[in-house]
Amino acid sequence: MMRAKAIAGVLLIGVTLASDPMASVSVAASVPQQVIIPEFPVTVNGSVMDVKHSEYPLILYKDITYFPMTWNNTSALGLSVAWDATQGLSLEKVNACLPLEQDLTSISNDNSHVRTAMSVPFPVKVNGTLIDNDKEEYPVLFYKDITYFPMTWRYTHNEFDWKTSWDASRGFGINSCGAGSFQQVEEGSARNVANGGQLAVKDDWIYMNPEAKYHGPGKLVKVPMSGGEEIKLSDDNAGSINIAGDFLYYTISDPANHKLHGIYKMKTDGTERTQISSSPISNIRVKDNWIYYIHQTFQPMEGVTGGGIYKSDGIHRMKLDGTGDEPLAVGDFVTQFFIDGDRVYYIVQLVSGEYHLYGMNLDGTEQTKLQEDVTKMTVIDGWIYYLQNYGKQIMKMNADGTVVIPVYTSDHFISALNFREGWLYLVTGTFGIHGTASIERIRIDGTGRQVLAGARATSLYFAGDQLYFPQAWMGDNRLEHMRVD
Repeated sequence: MMRAKAIAGVLLIGVTLASDPMASVSVAASVPQQVIIPEFPVTVNGSVMDVKHSEYPLILYKDITYFPMTWNNTSALGLSVAWDATQGLSLEKVNACLPLEQDLTSISNDNSHVRTAMSVPFPVKVNGTLIDNDKEEYPVLFYKDITYFPMTWRYTHNEFDWKTSWDASRGFGINSCGAGSFQQVEEGSARNVANGGQLAVKDDWIYMNPEAKYHGPGKLVKVPMSGGEEIKLSDDNAGSINIAGDFLYYTISDPANHKLHGIYKMKTDGTERTQISSSPISNIRVKDNWIYYIHQTFQPMEGVTGGGIYKSDGIHRMKLDGTGDEPLAVGDFVTQFFIDGDRVYYIVQLVSGEYHLYGMNLDGTEQTKLQEDVTKMTVIDGWIYYLQNYGKQIMKMNADGTVVIPVYTSDHFISALNFREGWLYLVTGTFGIHGTASIERIRIDGTGRQVLAGARATSLYFAGDQLYFPQAWMGDNRLEHMRVD
């Protein structure tokens, strides 16, 4: 669907232009202008663009960033586009934006060869006013059969009333329809839950199990985002913490005794604590009016009284009150799942030891194998990022798996993934007696690797600009945190 929209935008201008003989003459008469691909991050309404792998990359001309006027880009920027063989191209500001959808390819864009663009060979209007493109210092350009528009102050602020920003770390940002989107907030919460859910965020509060004890009771607390004293809510050794409305939904475990105590809910002020289900359950995710979860079956160990292990046997869902349990993907050893929009993505470990990535609808229909040799995954702005090659290779693909892009190869095993403001955060290394591990980050296109700290972190969570991580030590997982820019 993403690709179809972009191509429709291309054909709208490209085919009409090709049918206009005067336009062809104008293109031939235009003076080629040298352009380059920007090497800094670019963000639209909170979504970071992968310029390196874009089918229609942003370009720089005289140090000004130019955007390709594809359907996806104009929709995200809150612009309507009209074309007429006589009147040319018209851009108008509208009062609504769609989430940014990116048209990416596995081919990398770089500045290893000269790129040239032409001035557009047709009239251009902005909010009803004709541009004298021949006299513009930053003319509207034509590149790769696409109209490219300059992001100057005159247009971004005076004509479209957008907010723009620039700094060395975050690069160039455009806010055309409010700061971020509900989709991005939802994805951030989903990533925290998928990483174990030792922490969740709502409004100005962090809800967390600060120690995740192996022996003895834990505690579920809330702490102000701005800092301050923690407020104890319960003695639960909570995990997979979700927030829906005024309630926390979470699991309780007793690792030392190999016990799973089901699902509980409690108001965010610590009242009305209730058990929803006593079934052995792990890795829950609250979505709409359902709780999706990995169902566990207890398998006794022969010759050991009371001993045994839990084994995952698929993904189920139940209503928020614990009724209406439905098996969705059963019989498989599911190690992780992630809900994005109306799709569930999950990893299955086969008897052979291999790990495969699957997708299905929220009701369990249309189960499809997407990739093999996948040990971990997450979703960022509709793109699935996953680990292959024994956990050392980061890949990404679109929702149906038709576009696959290599992102980054590490020298060490990658055990955790999260994302914030254009950066992928990872834990690399080993956890043996003599092992070492570190928290690193790279940009979503695989560039700009930075080592942030040496830590044997088992998961990564975000609460604003604070990165929380539990360090594995004697079975406990005490949360530590640091600020990231």
